[in-house]
Amino acid sequence: MGTLSELAYEYKGTGFSIVGLSADVPSGSGTAQAAKAMFKESGGTFTNLTYTDSVLKTMLVGVNVVPTTKFYDSNGRLLTVIHGAKSKQDWINIIETVMNEKA
Repeated sequence: MGTLSELAYEYKGTGFSIVGLSADVPSGSGTAQAAKAMFKESGGTFTNLTYTDSVLKTMLVGVNVVPTTKFYDSNGRLLTVIHGAKSKQDWINIIETVMNEKA
């Protein structure tokens, strides 16, 4: 979470945002509060959501690797999907590539 929090801070105001989704924690469940606390304890400072039924039917379709990262443009159009964990520099390279292709 630390690296993603750093990136969220570093890219603030650029038009790029990081939003996390806990794919194993349903919204409104007793585990949602515990998951939010664990997220903060692990250094998470960006927006992190728990899932709803509509998210299961849309955002998580086809996700079979954790973590899976999806990049969307401001219109909600899917730009690319990245599987697996990455180093901070790898994420910077990916973010810059996606932002430059979108521009």
